[in-house]
Amino acid sequence: MMMNNLTCESIARAVLGEPVKRIGAELLWPCPNHDDRHPSLSVNPHKNVFLCAPCNASGNAWQLAAFLGHLDPGDKPGVTAWLKERGLFDGRRTNRAPSERRRCVAEYTYHNAERDPVARKLRFEPGRDGRKKDFAWQRWESGAWIEGLAGVKTPLYRLPEIKNETFIVLVEGEKDADAGAAIGLPATTSGGVGSFREDHADALSGKHIVVVADADDPGRVHAQKVAIMLYGKVAGVKVCEIHGSKDLAEAIGKGIPRSTLRALFEETPEWKPASGAAILNSLLQFVRRFVSLTEAQVRVVALWTAHTFLFEAFDCTPYLSLSSAEKQSGKTRLLEILETLVDEPWLTGRVTPAVLTRKIDAVKPTLLLDESDTAFGGEKEYAEALRGVLNSGYRRGGRASCCVGQGANTSYKDFETFCAKAIAGIGKLPDTVADRSIPIRLKRARRGEVERFRKRDADREASEIKARLAEWCGSNLERLRAARPEIPVELSDRQADCCEPLLAIADFAGSEWPQAARHSLVELCAEAQAGDQSVGVRLLCDIRQIFDERGTDRISSADLVGALNEIETSPWSEWSHGKPLTAPKLARMLARYEIAPGTIRVESRTPKGYYRKDFEDAFARYIRPSNRNTATSPIDVDEIRHSDNAPGGRCGGSENVNSINKNAPCGDVAVPTPERGREEFSDEDEVRL
Repeated sequence: MMMNNLTCESIARAVLGEPVKRIGAELLWPCPNHDDRHPSLSVNPHKNVFLCAPCNASGNAWQLAAFLGHLDPGDKPGVTAWLKERGLFDGRRTNRAPSERRRCVAEYTYHNAERDPVARKLRFEPGRDGRKKDFAWQRWESGAWIEGLAGVKTPLYRLPEIKNETFIVLVEGEKDADAGAAIGLPATTSGGVGSFREDHADALSGKHIVVVADADDPGRVHAQKVAIMLYGKVAGVKVCEIHGSKDLAEAIGKGIPRSTLRALFEETPEWKPASGAAILNSLLQFVRRFVSLTEAQVRVVALWTAHTFLFEAFDCTPYLSLSSAEKQSGKTRLLEILETLVDEPWLTGRVTPAVLTRKIDAVKPTLLLDESDTAFGGEKEYAEALRGVLNSGYRRGGRASCCVGQGANTSYKDFETFCAKAIAGIGKLPDTVADRSIPIRLKRARRGEVERFRKRDADREASEIKARLAEWCGSNLERLRAARPEIPVELSDRQADCCEPLLAIADFAGSEWPQAARHSLVELCAEAQAGDQSVGVRLLCDIRQIFDERGTDRISSADLVGALNEIETSPWSEWSHGKPLTAPKLARMLARYEIAPGTIRVESRTPKGYYRKDFEDAFARYIRPSNRNTATSPIDVDEIRHSDNAPGGRCGGSENVNSINKNAPCGDVAVPTPERGREEFSDEDEVRL
């Protein structure tokens, strides 16, 4: 390929293959320089530029070649050699490299166990494109340093110095390893985040390892992954973080002596892989410290948080609907806490429909949407666009169509809307959105009931929980794809679809979680069903209960109406403009279910009335099984909380439960107000019926 035909697109296609996605004019590939589940390396063919936001890298074709080859863009011979190896450069014409050459401030040479050089990493400061630093690799070949690794596997850094040691400090970068060695610590590294391999773990077999994590999210996740790879292969493994310092080099630079560091390493407990139940328990305890939640609510929030790392393993994703009767009940606070724990958080209150659809399509974030009542009650176009995204985005393959391009080039594009979502606001969501959601109805916490949430103080603890959760979820991703958990019969079909991911996660977590999750979801979803029952279904529930209580197979219209009007928790005594329900109005309401009164025999009388058998089909079709007749037995929450494996805490939750009326005649169905009754069955409706 001629150099004057060299473009960002031609380089990306030659090195990375065909693009996996197109957004407008941009082509997207997964970035090979980091763990890229969602393609983040974009190329704009019209402008001949590339961008990888997670790597903070951008530029022209020459800089893309350097980026893909882990080379310094100021090193023209190195970039040229890399291009030639791939047949992308014939040597006749070149783009000019950036005029500013970065200064090489350090060289880190990797040797094998026999002390032969294998590779070296050059550290440049400042780095490309305004970054503080960047690196370039070279390999030792035929007595000379050649740009790039070309498939060479690097050994552990300082391998000859540590191979006979029984205690090893494993850090994230070469600078840390050199700093540790300078004060007498046997330190080594694999090179950086994501660089540790199984053969590195084999080289440390039989040794006691302390993994020192960098004090940031990538560093903590990396440390957990390294510990998992080491566990069972070494004599012992510990994971620690040096408080007050980002890494080992910074700690040593602050003057922390070797003796203090050794004491820290010795005091650190042995690391063992955390069970799913233990991770969820720590997550549960963290959340309940800052928000007043019932037992069922906090368990569902913990499972939902875990599912944000796994939602692509399932066909549906449940939404969390965070609502309250009044302000200052903890909705926004819960979103802020979730922001520190979930995968790819995006906390926002209002964005344009274009940004909403494009970001969900490109990033697959966990959408944490605040002030939903304002959004749905405001501008109609935005409300409808948001409703469309939420309606379609709970199921895999959901899409929203938007215009793209300009002028004569205007067209349309389908954007994927499937991602995890939590929605907070006062009052109810639109019915179609609420139908896809698990309700978390919050009450204002009493004074002293919860701790004050200071993000800067909670970040470290949240980051550690998130690192363990991400690693556990990642290791179970493929197994969860095949999971088919048992679904409680109390859930509707839509609820069963949405709750399946949470039940699958609970089953894999083990301990008390499978049973507790089912109990919690049934409790919260039954509440949602109750609030969503129509007046007609309410009527059927009450009639069934009256038949059950009287133990009869028939009842006169007058007796049935009288019994309905006596139910204090139902609207029938004030059904029509404050007056009781009458037999003719009852007949008109039941006609929609193809139930009509007829002549019945009651002792010596033959009044108009109803046989129970005439209701059985409607009972079976429209009334869900009661919680009291469930295949999933209710559990004793106090017993769970005080068991050996249960998380500790104070939110047994009876005070904060927005429970349904368990003493109502039809069990677990909510009571619609008379106003709602009149709205659904007006006099005009009665005439039509």
